[in-house]
Amino acid sequence: MDNIEMTTIVKMHLAEFLECGPEVFEKKGLVFQTVGKRAERFQNPFFQVLSFGETIAAAVSPSVLKTAEKLLTGKSREEIFECPLLYGQSIYYIPDAKQSSRAELLPGYTYRGLEGEKLGELQGTEGFDNSLLFDEKGRTNTYIVFYAEIHGEIAGLAGASIESGRVWEIGVDVKERYRKGGLASVLVNHLMHDILERDILPIYCAASSNAASQATAFRAGLKPCWISTYKNILDGSSGYDELARRLYLK
Repeated sequence: MDNIEMTTIVKMHLAEFLECGPEVFEKKGLVFQTVGKRAERFQNPFFQVLSFGETIAAAVSPSVLKTAEKLLTGKSREEIFECPLLYGQSIYYIPDAKQSSRAELLPGYTYRGLEGEKLGELQGTEGFDNSLLFDEKGRTNTYIVFYAEIHGEIAGLAGASIESGRVWEIGVDVKERYRKGGLASVLVNHLMHDILERDILPIYCAASSNAASQATAFRAGLKPCWISTYKNILDGSSGYDELARRLYLK
């Protein structure tokens, strides 16, 4: 899968989530896009800004379109991402086609991959909230995992969920005593290649404040593709909701 195909898949993936056409991401500068119920299931009202290539897309519920236009029009990219109604920024990574090789497995571990219904074997495993999390009914959004064991203990695990038809998102967890040895990047790298072999695009998300996660992505052979704000304060979900409303929503 080359860079052109990966970029096309990303455009289709983002367009599907925002319920718009992929041509939105061919435009330059700030573009306003009203979203439908799919995005509003994530947060309602929905107000998110993402930067992809030369496009800055402000994706909003119809109810906050006028507010968004008033706040963001005429602002620079940096000012747009500093909008006080938005909080949290995520960096999304895709494979770097120039780094196509699998990483060498670290010695001392036993490695295993599981997918689909076989993930039930790991039910009850704790400490892997970013990569494999079961609900009270034993269900998980994770579809495939690649993990490392040592002395009968899972030291680290990378898992991927199906986000859309050709996009799976990878998350990884390594227990604290096994960190700093490069295990996270090795697990992500191998799962990334397992997914690519299925003609599926793996993506990886890291918070802008999480330098360790960003370093893992780089060492695994991933590169930044787009940046998105995480949530907005309009539904009271911010940890600083009371303060934010006093300052900005008078």
